[in-house]
Formats: sequence, structure tokens, C-alpha cells
Amino acid sequence: MLKRLNYLVVMPRIINKIGDGYSFPLGLPYISATLKKAGFQIYTYNLNHYEGKIEYLLNEQISVKQIDVILTGGLSFQYYPLKQLVDTIKKINSKITIIVGGGVITGDPKAAMQALEYVDVGCIGEGEVTAVNICKALEENQPLEKVNGLILKKENNTFLITPPQNEIVNIDEIAWPDYDGFDLEYSFGSTPGVSGLNSTRTLFMLGSRSCPYQCSFCFHTVGEKYRQRSLDSFFEELEYNINRYKIDYLCVADELFSYNNKRVVEFCEKIKKFNIKWWAQFRVDSFDGEVLSKIKKSGCKTMSFGLESANNTVLKSMGKRITVEQIDKTLKQAYEAGISFEGAFIFGDEAETYQTANETLDYFLKYPEYKINLNTITVFPGCKLYKNAVKKEFIRDQVKYLQNGCPQINLTKMTNQEFADIIKKIMEYPFSKTKTMKSVKLLNIYEKDARIDIEGKCDVCDKTSEYSKIKLFMTNFLGCSHCGQRYNVLIPQEILNNIAHQIECLIEKYNNIAIWGINYHTFSLFNSIQQLNTNTVYPIDVSEIKQELTLNMRKVNSPAIINEKEIKAVIIAIPAYYNQIELQIQYQYPQIEIIIDICDLIKGVRQ
Repeated sequence: MLKRLNYLVVMPRIINKIGDGYSFPLGLPYISATLKKAGFQIYTYNLNHYEGKIEYLLNEQISVKQIDVILTGGLSFQYYPLKQLVDTIKKINSKITIIVGGGVITGDPKAAMQALEYVDVGCIGEGEVTAVNICKALEENQPLEKVNGLILKKENNTFLITPPQNEIVNIDEIAWPDYDGFDLEYSFGSTPGVSGLNSTRTLFMLGSRSCPYQCSFCFHTVGEKYRQRSLDSFFEELEYNINRYKIDYLCVADELFSYNNKRVVEFCEKIKKFNIKWWAQFRVDSFDGEVLSKIKKSGCKTMSFGLESANNTVLKSMGKRITVEQIDKTLKQAYEAGISFEGAFIFGDEAETYQTANETLDYFLKYPEYKINLNTITVFPGCKLYKNAVKKEFIRDQVKYLQNGCPQINLTKMTNQEFADIIKKIMEYPFSKTKTMKSVKLLNIYEKDARIDIEGKCDVCDKTSEYSKIKLFMTNFLGCSHCGQRYNVLIPQEILNNIAHQIECLIEKYNNIAIWGINYHTFSLFNSIQQLNTNTVYPIDVSEIKQELTLNMRKVNSPAIINEKEIKAVIIAIPAYYNQIELQIQYQYPQIEIIIDICDLIKGVRQ
């Protein structure tokens, strides 16, 4: 007997404050659009756009709309926002069926289901067809065991995994994302704040799914087969969205924009008529000067390259299928052509040695004008490195690993001390070994939004640019508006003084305080603010490797120091992950009285 159900598709809250910019996720909007097209009664809700406690917001949605089933999802690093969401739903109404999909489930289904605890149905892999089949089974009262691509909770904390769902071959047939349902325009209040995407009216779109390469650190959440949309389909959607939302910046959110120059050139010709800026991810092994010229003329604002290492042995181990020589050639051509580009070296592959890591750092120092980012590999569930780490027992408890935020682990041929030394250099070099703007002037502080306006003079062309509503301590960059040279965001002295004063006030009130999250911004702060180098301030990181470090005069500790020193106040130093870290602290250390975003310390006097 057919039973009509009410479904609510919920986008988890991944931002710190309502009004913050963020990279608009496309997974759930695709699911919502597909289910609506199939005729189900679908409601949508984006928790990133509504003030208030999640308990109150969800309770109102569930009761008013008489919700029977809730669908949500996300990536592994979003575990805690999903955990909070799932726990809250079960508390409101334990009879609601909860379905979770995305990378968090697909990467390691059993570990994720155990860690999330109250999820009824996990969706593994690409979700559109699977979601429709789940809803049909629920309404027709058919067993979910007959639906492919699921992990189901059974009795005694056991799980059943059904056969995999076939990947969608023709992705032109997939319904366009449900941007309206998740209030895309509400996200235009601020810039996304990542990868140099500094326009407020940025649209995220997909032109392909998966990737033809199998890099050791990467996991393809929507399947292994690389599939491209036709450009006619892509630009039909783009034109609609530009007219609908007045878009002025496009982020092509593909894992790989294209590895076919013919398609790249055709894309560049087709996008010209829209007169918008765009961003995409490229490889270094498929370009010549003519193609780069067409990319620049078409309005590409930033080319993102997966560089990863400057050592061919490590690149081969990673499965990158590129060489240092190709990196050299393409970056030189892009730089000389005046195209703004970004790329990162990531340290920590299984073949990495102290020597190979230093070779990569030497390359960074040789070309400071490229402003290459320096990071360590995060071993996310599902990737080859993760599977190897589990097999070799570097990760002994997959559930705890997810709950701890997937901390960096040492899979290299280095000792922990050697790896820590490399990480120290990674955090020192972006500011100490590269050119910075000649001058940075603070123009305005937006205390409510924790953002600033600044102006800076370019070291290359000697011209001044203004930057509006910049959120400090984010892993993004500023580009000269005249020549495109990229810079890390320097913190004006007035802001450093304000932060120092705020820290003094916190120490006076709480005695011991913790700084959670160590990256190059944190490293710079400990070198710039004397108040941080006292015996009542405890830098914290979940990575055992980073716990080998000393920041100026303070040793990095594990979070266990919170209980040992009875710490009541924590400053989160990585605002890009504020929401995830805040929830982790609340779940694991409920005695903490106050959790503060480092960005909120830019004001002179704490409220």
C-alpha cells in the first residue's frame, strides 16, 4: 500500500556565524532536485542561513511540515556538524528515519555509522538514483535490503551493506542543483573566503564527476569513473543561473576541470559572452602558451594546480602521473603570461623522506614569486593512504580517528621528530621566506562580522590595492588588482595589539587558556604576540606530529591538557574549521565555559 511521506533535506551548518561566506555544497542540492523531479514531497532547509539554536530550528521544521524522513550528508571533516544534526533529530522525534550520504559514509561506511550512532540508512557513493530508490521503498513499504548502495543498521550494532549502485553514465540527465531550495542568494552576503574566491556573487557548478586519476591521498566520493557533461548542458545551466542570480564569478568545482585541451579551448570560447570571472582546477601536464593565453583572455581569474611535491619519486608514489619538469614548465609559462594561479605542496606521502621533503621546500624557496601553499597530507577515509594506514595499524580505531577530526599521522619514512621539523618549516616559510606587500594599512574593522578592510602596496608593480571585508587567519590569499601577484594576508599591527589585549583579559579571567589548532597563522601569532608565550597559555593540536613542536617558547600539547590544567577557555585558531572544532570540544570537553573564534579578538575590548 502506497504511503505518501514528507521529506526534509537538511544542509548541515558548516559556518561559524550566520552571514559568513562558504563554499556552497552541491551534493544535497543535486539530491533535492532529483527527488523533486521524481515527484516526492520534498522540503529543504539550509542551517547556514538561519540564526538560532539548531534544536529550535529543526523542531519547528519537523513539526510544521510533519516530517517523516530527513536526508543529509557531507564530507568526513564535517563529522561533528553531522553528528550534532543527527543527535538533535533523534532527540526531537526518535521515529524519524535519518538518511546520511556523502563522503563521510562512502569513505568508511561502518566506522561512520558507528560514529554517527543514530543514522538509520547510509548512502554509499553517488546518491541521486539511490535516494529515489530509498524513497520508493519507504513509501511502498518494501525492504531497504533490496536497494543498492546502502549500509543499514541492524540489531546488536551490526550493519548490512547492499550491492553497489551503478554510477550514472550520462550526467547531462541529472537535474540541475536545487539552488533555490537551499537559498543560494543568502550565501552572497560574504565571499567564500577560500582559494582566492573573493567575489560575493560566486556560483559553484559541476562540469564533470570523479577524476581519471587515482592519487593516493584523494578519494572520489561519487565513483571512480570520470564523466563529463556536454558543454551545451553546462552553459545552458550557467546562463540560467546568471540571469536568475546575477552571478559575476564562477567556481568550476570539478575535481579536475579537464585534461583535454580541445575541451578547454571550447570552454574558453563559450564563456566569453557571459563576461564573468572563473576559477577551476587544472593539471600541469597538458598546457602550452597558446592554451594559457586563451584561458587568460576568457576571464579565468585563478588557475588551481595540483602540484603536491617537487620530487619525482614522491610524485610517482602519489600516483600523480606528472613530473617536476612539467611543473616547472607550466608554472613558468603561467607566471610569464600574467595569469594568477595557486598550487600546493603537500608533505607526508609514504615515499616521503627528510631529503625529499627538503627538496620540495628548496623548490618553494627558489620560486617565492609563485606563492605556493605548503600543507601536510590529511589522510581522509576512503583514500589509498587511509586504507594502507588501517592495514598497517597506523590507524587502529577508525571510529576514534573520525571523532578526533582525522588528525595528521606519520606514514612517511621520517621519524616523528624529522616530520615535525618539516612541519615547522612549513609554518615558518610562508611569512619569513617570501616577499610580502610593501605596506599594509588598516582601513576599517567590522566588529560584528570580524572582518577588516585593508590596503596594501604590491612589491612587484608598486601599485596599491584595496581589499574589503577580509577575514583574517583563513587559508586564502590576496591578489594584486593590477598585476595579479598573490600575497598571504599580513595582519596590521593595530589588530595584533587588539588581539594581545584580548588575550590579557582572558588570562586575567580564566587563568589558563588554550589555543586550539596549529598552522602557519598560529605560528606567526606566537612569534608576534608576547602574551601568548606565558605559562598560562597552552597551544593544542590533535596531531601527534604537531605535538612534537614548540611555538616560540610554548610546547604544543594534546587536547588532554584541558583536563590536566582544568582549562575553561579555548581560542580556536583555525576559523575555516571553527564549527567542526567547536562541536568537537563541546562533545569531548563539556566543562569548557567559553569557546572563541580567533577572528573575534580583532576588537580592542572584549564584550
